[in-house]
Amino acid sequence: MPVTYNVYRDGEQVANGLTETTYVDTGLTPGTSYEYQVSAVNNVGESPLSDAITVTTSESEPDDPEGLNSPNSTDTTVDLEWE
Repeated sequence: MPVTYNVYRDGEQVANGLTETTYVDTGLTPGTSYEYQVSAVNNVGESPLSDAITVTTSESEPDDPEGLNSPNSTDTTVDLEWE
């Protein structure tokens, strides 16, 4: 049996039977820290978990403001509105 890999996030298995040594974890929350570990599996069993790493997802950029307009202006002021 060839070696496969299991991935754990925060102590819970999120992937198993991986044959590649890469994994993309999706559906995570922006600006949140997660702890990951990996194990190897062969016909004898599963290895101990690797050392843990902590990874933090980036913050999402806000949506662009829309509808910028200037409903009023004078010789010294400008009013701005947007959504």
